[in-house]
Amino acid sequence: MRIIARRALDLSPRSPLLRVRWQSSAASGGGLSLSAFDAPAQQLSADGQPYRVVFGAKAAASHLGAIARENGIHKMLVVRDRDSGAASRTQYVEFLLMQAGIPCFQYTLRKDCATIKDVDDGVATALRVGADGVLAFGGGSTMDMARSIALVLANGDSAEDYKKGDMGEYLVAPVPHIIMPTVSGSGAEISTDALVLDEDEEAKQSLLAGHRIPAAAVIVDPMLSLSVPLHQTVQGALTALGQCIESFLLGCGDEQAEQVALQGIDLVAAAFADPLVQGKVNLKSVELRSRLALASLASGIAANASGFGAAHCIAVSMGGISDLPHSQIGAAFLPFVFDRYEALAEENEGDEFFDGIKDKLERVSDRLTVNSGFQGQSVSAWLRYVSQRFNLPDTTKLELEDSLVNGLVERALQRQNDVMARHEDGAILEEDDLRTIITNAVVVAESTSS
Repeated sequence: MRIIARRALDLSPRSPLLRVRWQSSAASGGGLSLSAFDAPAQQLSADGQPYRVVFGAKAAASHLGAIARENGIHKMLVVRDRDSGAASRTQYVEFLLMQAGIPCFQYTLRKDCATIKDVDDGVATALRVGADGVLAFGGGSTMDMARSIALVLANGDSAEDYKKGDMGEYLVAPVPHIIMPTVSGSGAEISTDALVLDEDEEAKQSLLAGHRIPAAAVIVDPMLSLSVPLHQTVQGALTALGQCIESFLLGCGDEQAEQVALQGIDLVAAAFADPLVQGKVNLKSVELRSRLALASLASGIAANASGFGAAHCIAVSMGGISDLPHSQIGAAFLPFVFDRYEALAEENEGDEFFDGIKDKLERVSDRLTVNSGFQGQSVSAWLRYVSQRFNLPDTTKLELEDSLVNGLVERALQRQNDVMARHEDGAILEEDDLRTIITNAVVVAESTSS
C-alpha cells in the first residue's frame, strides 16, 4: 500500500478527526464568486452552463419579475413542493410576480417525486389557467416537473409519449421556464434533464432522454434556503460535494468546469469548518447558505460537463423503490462509492490511469483538510466522519435487502449509461463496481440492524 504523506488517523466511529489549525482561503478564490453575479449561458463553463445564472442574496426580488417579462411570460404556473411550509413560502413569489404585473397560479406536487401522470395534470392546469410560463420553486422534483410541463405544454400530447425520447427531432422549444431553488444539493437547478417517476414500472426515467430541456434562467438566492432543516442541509451539502469530487475524477472536458468542481469541493469543506468543531450548524447564516448554494450550482455545472457519478446513479436507481429524498440516499451511499474508487486505485497501482485517480483522490483529501481544518486518512473517511458528526441517517434507514441488489445494479447501470452517453471517456466504475458498492451497503445495513 502506498504511504500517504500525512499523518494517518484511526477513523473508527469513536475516533475524532484531527483538528488542523491552518486553513485556506481557496473557497473564495477565482471562478464562482460568493458575491452576486449574473452570468449568461456558457460564461462559467462552455459545457456545464447551458443557460443564464443569477446568483446572490435577494436575487429573487431583484430579478424574477424582469426575467419573466424579458421572456414574454404573461401568466405563470408556479410548481411548488408539498411540505407544510411550501404554501407560505410561495406567497413571496406571488408577491414578486404581482409587482411585475404577472398573475400566477400554483401547482402543488402530489408526491415527493414528479410522475408522468402528474406532468399531464400540470399541463392541463396550465392550459386551463392560460399560463404561458412555468416557475420551479422548491427542490429538485419541482424542477423536473417544471421542465416536463414546459416541454409538453409547447409540444402537446401526453408525457407518456416523451418517455423514450423518440420525439426529439420533431419538437419545438419548451415554453419559457425559470428555476428558483429553495434547497441546495444535487445541482438540479442547472440541469437540462427531467427525471420523472413511471409508476407502472416503479422506476425513475428521463423524459426525452438524450435531449436537453434548457430553462430561460436559474435564480439562485441563498436567502430562500434559510428554513431548510439540519439533516437536509448537510445531506444536500454532501450530495453536492460528492458530485464535484466524482466530476473531478471523471474529467470535466473543459478546464473551466474542472475548476468549478474543485471550487465546489472547497466551498463545502469551508462551510463545515466551524460546524465540525461546534457540532451544530447556524442554519440562519447567510454566508453558510451562500457557500452551499454555490456548491450546489458548482456540482450541477460539473456534472453537465463530466456526466453524473455513481452516487447520483445509485440514488436514481432507488426511485420507485424508496420514497426517501434523493439527497438522503445519495449522502448515505457516498462513503461506499469512494471506498470503491480508493480500492480500485490501490488494486491497480502501477497502472497509469488508476495512479492518476489515486493522485486526484489525494488532492481532494488535501483540499478537504485545508478548507475544513479536519484531516482524514481518505475521502471516504472524511465523509463518514461528517455523516456521524451530524447523526445523518445511514444505509440502515434505506430498507435495503439482498433481493433488491440485482435490480438496483441494473437500474444504476442504465442511468449511468444514459448520462455518460455523450461523454467520450465514459464512466470509471463498471457494473461489478456498482454491485460491490450496493452489496457493501446492504451488508452494513443488515449487520447493523441484526
